[in-house]
Amino acid sequence: MQYVSFLLKRVAPLAALLSTLGMPVHSMATPWIPVGDQRAKHSVQLLADRGCLAAPSTTWPMMWADVSPALDNEEAPEYCRNTSAWRYLTFERNMQRRSNAHLGVKLGHATREPLFRDFNHAPRSTGEATINIDVHAGPVALGLNPTYVEDPLDGDEWRFDNSYLAGKAGNWVFGAGAIDRWWGPGWHSSVILSNNARPVPGVWVNRGQARRSNWRPMSWLGPWNLVVFAGELENNRHVSNAKLLGARFTVKPASFIELGANRTAQWAGEGQPSNLKSLGNAIIGRDNGQTKEDPSNQLAGFDLRIAAPIGKATLGFYAQLIGEDEAGGMPAKDMQQAGLDLATQFGLNEQRFYFEVADNQTGRWLSDGVPNVGYEHSVYKTGYRYKGRVMGSTWESDSRVYTLGAAQYFANGNDLTLTYSYARLNYTGTVRSRPTDVPGPLLGLPKKEQKVHVMTVSYGVNLLQGKAGRLTLAGQFTDKDINVVKTDHSGQRTWPKAIGMATWEYRFD
Repeated sequence: MQYVSFLLKRVAPLAALLSTLGMPVHSMATPWIPVGDQRAKHSVQLLADRGCLAAPSTTWPMMWADVSPALDNEEAPEYCRNTSAWRYLTFERNMQRRSNAHLGVKLGHATREPLFRDFNHAPRSTGEATINIDVHAGPVALGLNPTYVEDPLDGDEWRFDNSYLAGKAGNWVFGAGAIDRWWGPGWHSSVILSNNARPVPGVWVNRGQARRSNWRPMSWLGPWNLVVFAGELENNRHVSNAKLLGARFTVKPASFIELGANRTAQWAGEGQPSNLKSLGNAIIGRDNGQTKEDPSNQLAGFDLRIAAPIGKATLGFYAQLIGEDEAGGMPAKDMQQAGLDLATQFGLNEQRFYFEVADNQTGRWLSDGVPNVGYEHSVYKTGYRYKGRVMGSTWESDSRVYTLGAAQYFANGNDLTLTYSYARLNYTGTVRSRPTDVPGPLLGLPKKEQKVHVMTVSYGVNLLQGKAGRLTLAGQFTDKDINVVKTDHSGQRTWPKAIGMATWEYRFD
């Protein structure tokens, strides 16, 4: 049945445009803060933890409509306004407001595509060249990011990742395109959805601004946010053109706590049922042998963040549990992540420190561990991957990783970040059997257990007319070469112990 593909590719983008005609929208060239700017993530989280920002802050992209009201509040207390975070977000917001059209260029180089990614933007190949165009016209926002990539592992030399068409109707934003998403409170990774893989093209709807509900039974939940999307995966996989469905709901019942609920599903595709009945079974969770045909591969779970100011610092705790299975209507066989973070301020500079633990063997924290389940499926044998990379954790399946991170954000706009991870990759020492026609390397998954120390350092400096131009130099280092398994299990691909990266970008005023 082809109606879903038709909806994704043609009808929905047009509807997103037409449904917004005549609807007012705040004058911003870009409606949201994109994934990839860790200083922006730090700044948003710091203001949220101090009670300066009311909206939930763990769903990215982050809508400017959730941030701008706080920045425009002339009665905001001094402990909010007197921060580098406030000044940074104000500068970025004002730059977006300055014009309804923006043009930028970005050049990236890496000696090898980095194997492990975090929230920060990093090159996805040995060479990249991007032109960025963002235009706001009345109720519609358009972003175009044509990118040429040198020697890509997935074969896509020309890409339009992070291009979009979006419009606002009431307090809802409708969009179509392929944008990076980050669901959850983690700093280094997310179990369910991160920027580890390239963004999946599709359509979506999300709340334009997180507000408290006027309905009394729900008002106690505080400001709430919802995003729902439907995308289509690549055709070069075991089940071609499978659909990816997702939803995330977040609430902030108090300034010190945020709760999130997530769900994603791979559904339909070549040879799989794609009728309304199978879609209904997927939505209500009737799979895993409950029907004759297994309609979907689902992940679902919850996350939380608790934080509070301590003087000029803020201390936070966060956790995320995502189930690969279902039992009694609730997620089961969980993959898990938890961490502590601390934000400090010395003079005009700010710092962020965190300790994060990730365990992607299902069930280990709450029951007996079950290997070869995380990000895998008996029908969708390419697994929870897109273009060779897991759409969730950068550490792949059956990994256990401890990460220390530190960042220094200078008042002049420069920043220095450092992370150290001790990783046990594929610590079960096995790889789930899969057909030989599953494309691409399983990036980050060795054929046998491999213990490795990973260090990543990055320094960003403003060049050429202050904050309009920026150069970022980075390196990723391991104590040994990492050998990831080839698709057909006939051998391995080797990643070197040292990878150098450089990115230069310039935004024309």
